[in-house]
Amino acid sequence: MIRINLLEAESRPEAPPRVGRGMRAALAAGLAAAAAMAVLWPVVSVRAESARLEQQARAVERELAGLAGASSQRDEVERRVADLARRVALVETLEAARGASARMLEQLGRVLSEGVQLTELRQQGREVVIEGRASGMTGVSDLVAGLESSGYFLPPVEIVESRLEAQAGAEAVHFQLRMSFSPPSS
Repeated sequence: MIRINLLEAESRPEAPPRVGRGMRAALAAGLAAAAAMAVLWPVVSVRAESARLEQQARAVERELAGLAGASSQRDEVERRVADLARRVALVETLEAARGASARMLEQLGRVLSEGVQLTELRQQGREVVIEGRASGMTGVSDLVAGLESSGYFLPPVEIVESRLEAQAGAEAVHFQLRMSFSPPSS
């Protein structure tokens, strides 16, 4: 028997088109790949960033090692500068404290010529008496001229005594000088 429904047909919503199994598998594979990329991309980028940061850290360590060497050199230079400054201050202090007698001996050493030996030096206030030997009268006269031109001994420098002596087969002049010591005012 055949039935015919003459009533109005009920409308049914249309079903979505059916996707085949192959298409579903491809869609699932694509979604899985997208999900994997979403998960793995941060890991890959973090590794790349980590490698870059490690390289920068090594460069900074090398630079710090070089700066440490420069820092130790700077410390050594500063130590030497401080040492030299301390020595200069000591020399200046000693120079300021040095007495007139030391200046007198310094000037005698400057004007003493070769072949002249001092055997005795006496100082009484400003008066100074020097005795010594010279290889000739020229050495004695050079000593007198040097003392007078030094600015520390007031002219005239008197030759109190001079005599020839025989010494070890050679002749020498024994002399005695008298002068006034007056260091120049600074």
